[in-house]
Amino acid sequence: MFLSPGEKILKYRKHYKIKQEDITGDKVSKTYLGMVESGRKSLSKKMSVIFYKNLKRIVEELGEELTITYESFIETSEEQAKKYLDKVIKDREINNKWLVEEGILKVSKIDQIKYIIDLAEMYLKLENTNEARRMYSKLFQRITEIKKYEKEFEIFINLCAKHEKYEIISLLFNKYKDDILANQILKRNDKIYYLYLFSLYKDKEKNYLNIENEINEYLKIIRNRVIKNNCLNILAEIYIESDIEKGIELYFLILKKAVTLEEKLHTLYSLGKILINSKKNNELKNIYLKLNKIYEKKIIKNNEEKFKLLYNLGKLSEYFEKKNESRTFYIEALIIGKGIEVPLKEVIDIINRLFKMFEKSDYYSLISIEKEYLRILESYEDFKPVIKLFEYYYKNYPHKMEEKFNLFGNYLE
Repeated sequence: MFLSPGEKILKYRKHYKIKQEDITGDKVSKTYLGMVESGRKSLSKKMSVIFYKNLKRIVEELGEELTITYESFIETSEEQAKKYLDKVIKDREINNKWLVEEGILKVSKIDQIKYIIDLAEMYLKLENTNEARRMYSKLFQRITEIKKYEKEFEIFINLCAKHEKYEIISLLFNKYKDDILANQILKRNDKIYYLYLFSLYKDKEKNYLNIENEINEYLKIIRNRVIKNNCLNILAEIYIESDIEKGIELYFLILKKAVTLEEKLHTLYSLGKILINSKKNNELKNIYLKLNKIYEKKIIKNNEEKFKLLYNLGKLSEYFEKKNESRTFYIEALIIGKGIEVPLKEVIDIINRLFKMFEKSDYYSLISIEKEYLRILESYEDFKPVIKLFEYYYKNYPHKMEEKFNLFGNYLE
């Protein structure tokens, strides 16, 4: 805690059961001391010396030693808070978040902004992006305009997107909308507009008033072709929910305009998912052939992208009842996905699908994937595949059912 000199006097008086008149003596009124203790009056240098000496003498008469020095005694709560925050930022170590919060509130508003930015930058260096996001949130609660804080604004928007805090992005954008459009630096940052539009879409239950018009309006401002394409993808998703034919038509237009392989793949995956749900087999075969051609060319070097491609090819081949192909794609995806940052939800989905399609002769493959599933369960709990796994053992190896119930029972408790 960061205490004022008056609060320190009160603390020691209560601890040692000292009366006010014992501290003030005959020359100073108890009323004055009461006002100092309650923060209604500042402690003068002259009175601080008198009160400290009296306090020290009384404690020593009680057979104890006053542990606080005069220099520490006269330090204001703001001075203590600054020292503490400076040390935290210098050492890059926070042992007490509540003390940091209290320290921020004890300093002036100008210093609060300075320390919040310094702490946010410290968290970024420590790669603690969620705490950095929380700090930037405090910054934008305190300022009314974003002039001078363009860099922090961009970082905060991106951190909110990273941690899927879409409602904050939409609120933030609306709060500073006029500032953003008037600010030449931010006005040229097309990604901000995209994240705002995407946040409206993700948080559509609250913000779904006129997203289509908003997207079309910002498409006139956005210059970056890739970001414009991404915004069209949002529009296509909106159409899918209200007019599937219109949505599919827009997706094929996006695919036609796509230039990079990444853009093409993203659109093909979206189309594949939509066409499976709508059972449009002719168009779906075309998507499958395009993705398979990309796979056969082996032009994707990034393992995360390979995982996505194999996962989507597995789903499409499974849809067309190409069981062997589908199983091969899924197993290859699992091999590539091990040890790299891929969505565990999709990994679990692959495992679930494999358990469903494995036959008795696939026992050793199943054992290998079962081990991988158990490893994933330690950090990501999803028990849907367990049912498919038990069905496999019940059908093919019923004598192993008790063993498997005991094995997975530890996770299901």
